[in-house]
Amino acid sequence: MWDTSERLLKLLSLLQRQKAWTSSALCKELSVTARTITRDITRLRNLGYPITTIKGVGGGYALQHGAALPPIMFSLDEATAVLLALRPPTTTGVGTGTSAGQDGPTAIALDKVHRALPVPLRTTLQVLLTHSTSIDLGQPITVVTPSTDPALLLLLARSCRDRRQVTCTYQHHNGTTRARRLEPLGLVHTMKRWYLVAYCTDDNDWATLRVDRITDATLTAHTAHARQPPAEDLDDYVAQAVSRGWRQVTATVRVHAPAADISHWVSPAWGDVTEETPSTCIVHAGADTYDSIARWLLLTTAEITIITPPDLAHAFDRIAAQALRTTTTTPHYPSD
Repeated sequence: MWDTSERLLKLLSLLQRQKAWTSSALCKELSVTARTITRDITRLRNLGYPITTIKGVGGGYALQHGAALPPIMFSLDEATAVLLALRPPTTTGVGTGTSAGQDGPTAIALDKVHRALPVPLRTTLQVLLTHSTSIDLGQPITVVTPSTDPALLLLLARSCRDRRQVTCTYQHHNGTTRARRLEPLGLVHTMKRWYLVAYCTDDNDWATLRVDRITDATLTAHTAHARQPPAEDLDDYVAQAVSRGWRQVTATVRVHAPAADISHWVSPAWGDVTEETPSTCIVHAGADTYDSIARWLLLTTAEITIITPPDLAHAFDRIAAQALRTTTTTPHYPSD
């Protein structure tokens, strides 16, 4: 049996989830009768929630658009997603849970959402905020569709706080899996993925692991040992590890344009730009393939001289051939 207040909160959450609900759909979700739904809708209206009745076939109930609503209800997953999305990239280091220099509307919104959460939920999420950071390394060239369970993030954050070991199964880049025993240190979000810095007791070494490849994670009763972190700045440590992972191949080119005009095209994950002369710069680039390097270098629209390796020249040849095929197979229309 539902407690009335618990059922009202669940009903409110459902109404906030989508535009409209039929009475029968709400009955099914809450396992109650239509009469109970009618009474609960009346209770919510009396509390100030502007709920309209949709008449006719397929009618039901909906929250009014544009109305000033009382506090929105969040599930744990929803609150985690909102708080992490509002938190801007920071370089303060894993474990601080702060965002240096954060101000403006985003900071106000983040503070409001955090303060509006119930104390147990706020305390739970604070653990994640304290033991994670977000760094800006640009956007991935290839499509990234990671799926990370918020409950897993919270479990790993608790292990960081409580200094307890975690057992899990980890899938490597080549698809193989193996059991691991980890001593997590901190979480870092970058390039649309979550990474865990942890000491792997099986390998006797530190590792940077993709969280979306971790399954069957269990928080154990074993205490993590006090260890010297792998670097003073864990954000920089993860940035270097991520860059190495993305840069399966590397190349060096001379770009015939000022460094200031090229720098914004080269994110930290893909390379670096060094001024050579006032009108030229050297770009050390990396990506998953030489074709990827060639494609994003062309975005600069500047003249490029390849220094090394010859494979990059072959990549430009392939892209040029593709462009030529496109022009020869596309009908030509007379210009106005």
